[in-house]
Amino acid sequence: MPLELHVLNHPDRCRCLLSKGLYINAGLEPGKEATGDGNYWCGKTQTIFGPDRNLCDGEFCLDHSRTCYEAPF
Repeated sequence: MPLELHVLNHPDRCRCLLSKGLYINAGLEPGKEATGDGNYWCGKTQTIFGPDRNLCDGEFCLDHSRTCYEAPF
């Protein structure tokens, strides 16, 4: 039986925002609680800071006014 992945995303988060939870929760069964350590990094810079030199975070990377923000879709 092929593995079916369910894509969970926050509609406002920048598409470049990455976290460990994106990788360790892949294939998580429905109803199971997602895990993660809350650490984020930018896919563009590969650091905890975005191209605008501000911190990457689940809260901070929701702001459409950030110059580096990219919509998820």
